[in-house]
Amino acid sequence: MERHHGWKGQSLSPSKALIQVALTQQEREHQLRRMKRIPLLLLLMMVVLFALTLNRPETWATWVHAFSEAGMIGALADWFAVVALFRHPLGIPIPHTAIIQSRKNELGDAMARFVADHFLDPEVVRSKLKNVNLAAYTVNWLQSKKGRASVANLGAAVMKWALGALNEQRVKKFLSKLGKRQLKDVSLAPFLGHTLDWLVRDGRHQEVLTQMLRYAIVVLHDNRESIRERVQQKSPWWIPGFVDDRILQQMLQRIESQLFEMTLDPEHPMRGQFSTWMERLAHNLKTSPEHRQLGEEFKQKILENDALQDYLYGMWRELTERLEKDLDHPNSKVREKISHWLDGVAQELEHDEEIQLWINGWLADAMVVIVENNRAQISTLISDTVHSWDGEDTSRRVELAIGRDLQFIRINGTLVGGLVGLLIHAVSLF
Repeated sequence: MERHHGWKGQSLSPSKALIQVALTQQEREHQLRRMKRIPLLLLLMMVVLFALTLNRPETWATWVHAFSEAGMIGALADWFAVVALFRHPLGIPIPHTAIIQSRKNELGDAMARFVADHFLDPEVVRSKLKNVNLAAYTVNWLQSKKGRASVANLGAAVMKWALGALNEQRVKKFLSKLGKRQLKDVSLAPFLGHTLDWLVRDGRHQEVLTQMLRYAIVVLHDNRESIRERVQQKSPWWIPGFVDDRILQQMLQRIESQLFEMTLDPEHPMRGQFSTWMERLAHNLKTSPEHRQLGEEFKQKILENDALQDYLYGMWRELTERLEKDLDHPNSKVREKISHWLDGVAQELEHDEEIQLWINGWLADAMVVIVENNRAQISTLISDTVHSWDGEDTSRRVELAIGRDLQFIRINGTLVGGLVGLLIHAVSLF
């Protein structure tokens, strides 16, 4: 299940995350309502002062009257200006009001152009990345417990998703049909011939032979007793057992000795015979009509053998189930391997300044190319998203975001208006 993270790294369920978002929106609405009361109280104060000083002959009263009168005008003017951004003042459809509601599409387009021109410009991105050591940040993050755990969890999650997808019956059928179609177009014998050519090239087939010889020596050594029992069962009754043991021991020693010689001696004659046989087999697979026919017959049997495909799929299913169980286990071996591999990468990268410079340059070039090729799509995403919003809802979102700060315009308008009123009154007197 997808999780959301709250403050201080706390893990929240989707329902709790939605509740937290709702509470945040309620808090903003409460703060906006509380902030709106301040300019409203200032306006009411100006009205009261205006009423109290109306037609009063005292000198101080004329100054207060001028201040309150201009303050009311400034408060009402700025109230109209702020409200006109989001809705029609008093519900009256005055032209050029409810600007955000009526012109949200134009505003979205302008925002998209602004982001594309000033934030997604390739040179701006390159100059910003030039002074950032992305490789060092990556090393520090990978060496931290949180970063290592995040990458390991991400790798495990991707593996689980991929395994789950491949185990779907629909995916199995699709891959089976795709595999049959691809295999049908492959000429098996020449393909195997070219593969053997690749093995023979630079002596790779000798490395394979060496590993096979080593494995044969181990198997022979570990199964001496089984071979001895089988020989005794098949040996004639009239041959004494010690004779069988003696013959078997000498035979196994000679076989092991021969295998050791072939393993240790790169110039062993039998290795040369093996190379000759591999080259001849590769040539026959590529050129011989008989081998080509055998390859086609074998390929056809594979395509028609549903039991073989079910068996292979069963093996794959068993493997994936074991991997999924391991990934779900707290002491997962796969996660441990991923974490160990990440430690090695981080340590190697930390001490290799040359590769750090290369990574920084490569990442910078890659990001610049991505931004340059997709800046139009990114800006279109912004404008299309704004276009899809409801006008009233958009206006409400913007008001919740900046409405509290806009109330200072009303407060300043009231106070500045009052001061201008005092200035006008002073000019009229002097």
